[in-house]
Amino acid sequence: MLMKIVTTAELVEREKEVIAAGTPAADLMERAGRGMAEIIQQEFPQAPQTLIVVGKGNNGGVGLVVARYLAAAGWTVRVVLAEGDKQLRDLPREQWKRLITEHPDVLAHAQLHDTLFPDARGLVIDALLGVGGNGPIRPPIAALVDRLNRARAQRFFRTVALDLPTGLPGDPEHALIADLTITVGAVKDFLVREEYSGRVGRIETVSLFEDTFPVRDRLLIARTLAPLLPRRSAYSHKNTYGRALIVGGSAGFIGAPILAAQAALRTGAGLTNLAVPKTIYPFVISKAPPEIMVAERAPNDDFLDLIESAKSIAVGPGLGLTTEAKRILEFILKKATAPLVLDADALTLLAAKPALFKTAKVPLVLTPHPGEMKRLLGREFAVEERPIVARELSDKLKAVVVLKGTRTLIAAPGEPLAYNSTGNPGLAVGGSGDTLTGILTALLAQGLKPYDAARVAVWLHGCAADFALRVRGCEEGLLPTDVSENLSRAITALRG
Repeated sequence: MLMKIVTTAELVEREKEVIAAGTPAADLMERAGRGMAEIIQQEFPQAPQTLIVVGKGNNGGVGLVVARYLAAAGWTVRVVLAEGDKQLRDLPREQWKRLITEHPDVLAHAQLHDTLFPDARGLVIDALLGVGGNGPIRPPIAALVDRLNRARAQRFFRTVALDLPTGLPGDPEHALIADLTITVGAVKDFLVREEYSGRVGRIETVSLFEDTFPVRDRLLIARTLAPLLPRRSAYSHKNTYGRALIVGGSAGFIGAPILAAQAALRTGAGLTNLAVPKTIYPFVISKAPPEIMVAERAPNDDFLDLIESAKSIAVGPGLGLTTEAKRILEFILKKATAPLVLDADALTLLAAKPALFKTAKVPLVLTPHPGEMKRLLGREFAVEERPIVARELSDKLKAVVVLKGTRTLIAAPGEPLAYNSTGNPGLAVGGSGDTLTGILTALLAQGLKPYDAARVAVWLHGCAADFALRVRGCEEGLLPTDVSENLSRAITALRG
């Protein structure tokens, strides 16, 4: 249930142990396919056309189980047997016989024709190769994957990879491009690599058997995060859920702190304060929701009362890099009595003077994007080094580090690395990071520990973006305000 990240060899060995202990391989295939079909129905409830491309091995067998469950649910399903029914191995052949016996209306094809591809509302499911494949993709599968990728780019249908996208990890340059990968048993380590994220897409998981893997890195999933955000008691009030303080804003950057404060409100902070410079106060007060309590910061005004009453503080969104911004940051680091979220301009200022980190007496959560991470480290790093450098900075500063990216990861001293499983390219827009900061600050205000708050915040942020995408229908133009407006759906999904 923790969805640990393991090597392929470990997962294969564990599956062999389960089979040797008495669970038939056919049962595991059935359970995997059923779980995958359930996720597909939840994720794509409006998909009127579904094409499943099936290989001859066990991954193809799982694809045929998925076809059977989708057909039973009333979906229009077409199946392409990539190498013909004569080449199917034993378990897939049994699944094929069952599919055509129980659902003779499922259209089966021996060849992939362009006319079979669905339109933008449809779905293509990759069940060609599983963990048994390695090295470059061979014919005829290579040509099929190339056609699928080209058709996806031209017709805009969605793609789902069963267990892994065909071609990974051995041939990433030519691997299938999936919008969603549904992995089973445990998460294969290569699926969470940032450099493969464009091929893997979002990750969902099917728990296939009780794992016996040692404690290690994990994928963030709702089942394990939900207990961290319990239901509210009827016997509570606004102070029960804490005061979140956002410190930021500067000339030309009034939106960033407002976005952070909006997200804090939508994530359940009992009270949300926003401290901005006096010069932009009139503009902020005219734009901010009435629930946000906006305070003006005059030069050399330390607003100590707000700092001391806050249950969590975020510094950085739109803060600027002026002498006054630096002074405010230094003061907060010294005086804060609540956990601090350091983001955006605060990270740039700290990178220029890292000794300031030592002045803080409270837990720190840093949320750098790759450019900010390079400044904090004082050096360049390759994309495949992301887990290493996140752990390095976390251990050095004794802080939680949220290294943003397609596969955002969270590092904390003494804790497993956590990789996010939610989100979409619609988040590639200014203000997304400010929204994440607001979510994180609200969770800290409600009493979550920094590592827990970071994990829940990152998952909720991505999940809310996924709900916003369903509402909008396209990734272009998805805004941080759309994400905040869908946080209620994300919290409901976390608990569901």
